[in-house]
Amino acid sequence: MRKWRGAGIAAATVVALGAVVWFFGVPVPEWAVGPPEGVSRVEWLTAVNSARSAFLTSLSIAAALVTAGLGIRKYFQDRDKQRLEEDKHLISQFDTAWGRLASADPLVRANSVRTLFRLMSDSPRDRPSVLRSVCDLLRKQTEDRADDDRAEADVVAAVDLLRERSAPGAPDPLDLANVRLPHADLRGAPLRGALVGKAILSGANLADADLRESAMPHVVLRGATGCAARFDGATLDHADLRDTHLRGMSAEDASLAEADFRGADLSGAVLRGAVLRRARLSKAKLDRIDITGADLTGADLAEADLSTVAGLTAEQLAHAVGKPAALPPHLRK
Repeated sequence: MRKWRGAGIAAATVVALGAVVWFFGVPVPEWAVGPPEGVSRVEWLTAVNSARSAFLTSLSIAAALVTAGLGIRKYFQDRDKQRLEEDKHLISQFDTAWGRLASADPLVRANSVRTLFRLMSDSPRDRPSVLRSVCDLLRKQTEDRADDDRAEADVVAAVDLLRERSAPGAPDPLDLANVRLPHADLRGAPLRGALVGKAILSGANLADADLRESAMPHVVLRGATGCAARFDGATLDHADLRDTHLRGMSAEDASLAEADFRGADLSGAVLRGAVLRRARLSKAKLDRIDITGADLTGADLAEADLSTVAGLTAEQLAHAVGKPAALPPHLRK
């Protein structure tokens, strides 16, 4: 039945096209030229042929335009259909991955995180949802974790995602408040603007990490490594930075009020314009640090070697407390 219906439609189409061509090729040119009055038969036929050629040319152009239009329409319809199918496939994969995050098996959760990482790359619009889910997973799976406990596979996979994801073109703040990630590998992690308040990151590796403008009050970084890390404009009030290795780190205009740097290695650090009110810098290694314009009001400098510190003024020293072990040449009496 379908075969005959298709043949009938094709035959009707051919007849219709033939009728159109005949109509524009015979009656229309003759109507356009008019009756053969006052001219010879040859002249009239020549005029009819010219009109016929013009009409058929116009008809061909119109047909080509219609064909092109239909082709373009089909292209966009096919593309929309393909996108719809891809969206359905992505949604199915997302649903499966998110469902597996609730698994009791850490290996299943780890595979789910890796799947979400891949899907996040394929679907940028789902990036915020994926990152929120990963941060929630970290908070939940680490809330009762002891500092010396070995991280399970899902936590390692989530940290890998945070570290290896591409740097966002627009603000992409992560909510990592209260997570417990001691000894986490966050080297070079793009964490600009992250919310890391009260997080436990003791012993973590933050070398070359970007933590500019992040909110990190009361964060615990004791024993962490953050060489060349960037904390410019960040808030680290009351942070525990004891025994950290922060050589060459940058914290321009950062807020470090009451931060504890005892025993920290800050060699070569840039702290221009930083707020160090009541910060504890006693016995910290401060070789070649730059504290130009920093607020040292109430900062504890007891036994600190300031001999190579750049930008230190008598006024800053007067507002600090404690007796340094050594002063730069221009402040020695």
